[in-house]
Amino acid sequence: MCFLVTRRCAVAVLWAAVCLLSGQDGQSAGTPRFEDYPVSSFYRGVVKLPDFGSPGQYEGTELRCFGGDPREYAQKQVNFAGHFVIDACTCGSGCHYLFMWDAISGKVFRRLPPGVIDVGPFDSGGGQSVEYKGEEHRADSSLLIVDGCVGDTCDCGTRYYKWNGDAFDLILSQESRLLLRCR
Repeated sequence: MCFLVTRRCAVAVLWAAVCLLSGQDGQSAGTPRFEDYPVSSFYRGVVKLPDFGSPGQYEGTELRCFGGDPREYAQKQVNFAGHFVIDACTCGSGCHYLFMWDAISGKVFRRLPPGVIDVGPFDSGGGQSVEYKGEEHRADSSLLIVDGCVGDTCDCGTRYYKWNGDAFDLILSQESRLLLRCR
């Protein structure tokens, strides 16, 4: 009995040492963090209004977001990658898609990846519901994290994107909880 307890303690101490030495803090070794993608500067000036162009080019959901007066976005602050503003257009309950604009130039980037995001809540069976986090981003990082399902699909998970200055590069995609209708 004493050997068994001692062996368990030794294994626990060894595991703790491995975790400490590898720098893991409960996350997967390869899971991107905001700190891994810092930006070198942060724009603190007045945010230029988004340049949506002519409202006549939009219809449906996009008309609601991009067809109105850009001054509706005047109070927004830089919230991504040093000089961008990320915002969302709703396409229904628990559904939206992201867009962003450059706070310095007003240039708009529509329909950020992965496109339409469904965050739920969804019935996962047995009276349990699944709800996803949606998106996370920070003003001091070029990392965009999107947790949800792509549109009306069973492609559900957490995706990590890095803004490269022109577009988003997918760094990692992790499948997550499956919805009842997807099993």
